[in-house]
Amino acid sequence: MDYNYLGQTGLRLSSISMGTQTLGWNIFGKEAHTLLDMYVDAGGNYLDVADSYNEGRSEEILGAWLKDRKDLPDIVIGTKTFFPTGEGQNRRGLSRKHIYHSVEESLRRLNIEAIDLYQLHCFDEATSLEDVLSTMEDLICAGKIRYFGLSNFTPSAMMKAVLTQRNAGRHSIASLQLEYSLLVRSPEWELLPVCIQEGIGAIAWSPLGGGWLTGKYKQNQAAPENSRVGRKDRWDDQEEQRGGDKTWRIIKVLESIAGNRNVPVSQVSLNWLRKKPGVTTVLMGARDPSQLEANLGSRDWDMNEEEEQLLDSVSEIGTPSPYNFISRYTRHLA
Repeated sequence: MDYNYLGQTGLRLSSISMGTQTLGWNIFGKEAHTLLDMYVDAGGNYLDVADSYNEGRSEEILGAWLKDRKDLPDIVIGTKTFFPTGEGQNRRGLSRKHIYHSVEESLRRLNIEAIDLYQLHCFDEATSLEDVLSTMEDLICAGKIRYFGLSNFTPSAMMKAVLTQRNAGRHSIASLQLEYSLLVRSPEWELLPVCIQEGIGAIAWSPLGGGWLTGKYKQNQAAPENSRVGRKDRWDDQEEQRGGDKTWRIIKVLESIAGNRNVPVSQVSLNWLRKKPGVTTVLMGARDPSQLEANLGSRDWDMNEEEEQLLDSVSEIGTPSPYNFISRYTRHLA
């Protein structure tokens, strides 16, 4: 397993991290603990969850596993807050009230004294960013969290947060969790460059595009019933959102590379992403041991330059103005 520094925190995270949203959804008890053991035994050390996953059950299952494993000081636990955690008007968002309540609930469910990486799950347009950031500072000073990060922020909001912390002499932002894959490459325009320039670790979520980059979906065929598309889990992953001609061209290249290397398609997708500039770790999930083993296999080989260029080319989305203008007239000066 490769390890990368998370921004400028000094923490080293495995290049493949494990998302635990499946815990408490279709994986429970010993089966869930088996998956967590497999991941750690393979050298993985970052486990990511959120207070809203499965009404808190994901944190509870992870906490039960952690309770009997106090001898794993290398493990880094990250959780998130923003989405609804119950009924009522103030059980969501990034208000100070909701964050304080959510932190205590997450600590209780996870059976830990402090959260290693506490992440704002989404930018909140209804709450003052200054209030949100000062709350993070208070939690660090209180010993409730060790580092904090952002997730699903625009470049301008992220940069505003960076400058706010810097000007106030407060703790810096440790990480940005962002959607990034062969199907979503817009982070390359500004989010990833800002992460690199400001020393912020990038955690890539949905690296397999909701299952589209695993090869499970076939053109002109109905999606498997036990799949995100088949179950209609998330609007963003439905065929009308993902299943365009470009997606099928990307899948065709993935399948060709996977066939030549005799590896699962998912490994090719993960391998392409984990070596991209600025990416600290790739966040993958699994619903059973075979799926986890297949995904972890991406750490055992490296993509060559020709394969990478093929995937770069077929997934290229171009750049809008002014990025394309700047690139066209300044690239030769580098």
